[in-house]
Amino acid sequence: AVEASARASTRAAKEIAEFYNFSKIETPILENVDLFARGVGEATDIVEKEMFTLRTKGGDRLALRPEITAPVIRSYLQHGFHKLPQPLKLYYLGPVFRHEKPQAGRYRQFTQLGFEIMGGESDPLYDAQSVIVMYRFLEEVKVKSMTVQINSIGCRVCRPNYRRRLIEYYKKQKICKDCANRLDKNPLRLLDCKNEACVPVKLGAPSVLDSLCSACKALFKEALEFLDEVGIPYSLNPYLVRGLDYYNRTVFEIFTEGNDLALASGGRYDYLAEMLGGRATPAVGVAAGLERIIEMVKDDTGYQNHRARPKVFLIHVGEVTKKKGLAL
Repeated sequence: AVEASARASTRAAKEIAEFYNFSKIETPILENVDLFARGVGEATDIVEKEMFTLRTKGGDRLALRPEITAPVIRSYLQHGFHKLPQPLKLYYLGPVFRHEKPQAGRYRQFTQLGFEIMGGESDPLYDAQSVIVMYRFLEEVKVKSMTVQINSIGCRVCRPNYRRRLIEYYKKQKICKDCANRLDKNPLRLLDCKNEACVPVKLGAPSVLDSLCSACKALFKEALEFLDEVGIPYSLNPYLVRGLDYYNRTVFEIFTEGNDLALASGGRYDYLAEMLGGRATPAVGVAAGLERIIEMVKDDTGYQNHRARPKVFLIHVGEVTKKKGLAL
């Protein structure tokens, strides 16, 4: 059953990617450690605790990739992908490695499926489409009762003000040792803490949505309107920040009822290309671990016998049809 589900999910991923016009990209399993330290962030759990690293005979420090977004942007910059028609829509399906305690749906090597939309403009349509493409994939593999938790964490203009408010609030609270470290290094991660002592503290924290600038508010509102148009259920979660430094503005996670482990997560990362030494490049994406999904659907025989459906090609012209076309 697991094998059949794995085959079917790989097939469904390819079909959904082609349907939404994503081209496949493969990046190396070994990358330079600096790529993740600069892109993902020095003070993140992935870089601090979860990366498998090694030193080559020549003295280079390499890492087994713990995620694939930073390698995709590295490829985009290195190979001049900005010269191609923009935005560039790429998907990947391959192994990633994290030094975690193995448990249900969490392995030290797992298969990550991701969709990335890079270049062009910061159009909220692409924020919505990142949610939609993964939601449709999960529907295709027969995941039931899904909901999207979504938030905006602002931009370089409005986030510093929110960080100050957050630090002021947390300095007056009793918090765990990890959170005391985050207070200086990465205050937004305070809202990510799962420690029992910190959960009630988080509930009293100021909401990031109250600190957004007008540009961030407008982009977020429009992205939500696109999701409304398509009928994807979502709820606002002002405490959702995601654990990686490169995110800005829209962030989201997809859950199933009664399960507190996210099946997929993503968001906008307009600053990542600059963090890696490139020009400013708007970008948004989403990723999911396949093993966690297969664990949920492996007993569904209807899914294992899945057949491809005919496809329709649709072109929209103008703002009104842009919204209607999304639903179609």
